[in-house]
Amino acid sequence: MRIPLPKMMRHWREREFEHHLQPHADRFGLKIWAFFASRPALYRRATGLAMRALGLLGGRRGRFACMLLASAWTKYRDLPAPEGKTFLTQWAEREDAA
Repeated sequence: MRIPLPKMMRHWREREFEHHLQPHADRFGLKIWAFFASRPALYRRATGLAMRALGLLGGRRGRFACMLLASAWTKYRDLPAPEGKTFLTQWAEREDAA
């Protein structure tokens, strides 16, 4: 059978977008991400700050048993707290070393 899945999925995504069927929280989250993604320096600062804050909030346990925006995940398992540096920082260090 030759069902054009990519074409069908694109059609339904476009329809969802046209009719504003996506939840408001999702649209709002994407707008915030787009704001930061279009400003690389601000993005690096924000992710660095978030890494440090989440590392401190994770405390000695190094994980979260409950988290507001990840409640579906933490309902059944713990969410590990970030450790060390952001991916971008590690990548830049690797590039500098090479």
